[in-house]
Amino acid sequence: MLVVAWHLGAERMCEFKRKGFVDGWAALGCDNLEKMKSVLPALREELNDEEKFKQIYQFTFKFSRSENQKSLPLDIAILLWQLLLEGKYTHLDVWIQFLQEKHGKAISRDTWNLFLDFIKSCPNDFSGHDMEGAWPVLIDEFVEYALEQKV
Repeated sequence: MLVVAWHLGAERMCEFKRKGFVDGWAALGCDNLEKMKSVLPALREELNDEEKFKQIYQFTFKFSRSENQKSLPLDIAILLWQLLLEGKYTHLDVWIQFLQEKHGKAISRDTWNLFLDFIKSCPNDFSGHDMEGAWPVLIDEFVEYALEQKV
């Protein structure tokens, strides 16, 4: 549904504006229910395209916030990370455990976006992580936590 919502220009969960709905499906070449159903496997495959995945990942943050909210509640962020990153990041369970044990707060857009960059650039043993780099403090704290856990 995240890929569909992205294509249809949805701004919030469960809200589709007529223009976005019509224009989005038209851009996908769909003008009836059968065509909509038939395009779903191709839309699902877009999650395997690195650039489209990044766009959908970043879209998900804004799409999933409540109106007038600047951050994502931690429980929602965790569910979305599980949905989007399951099987894509080895230490996802450790990240979630860390957030629940040590953070317990909402997730900012900066942390959300940079976490994807972090998992793409940092080796699984964390050997390439620069603690003096421009990562959010939360990510640096996660690396320390993960190394303490000997993952």
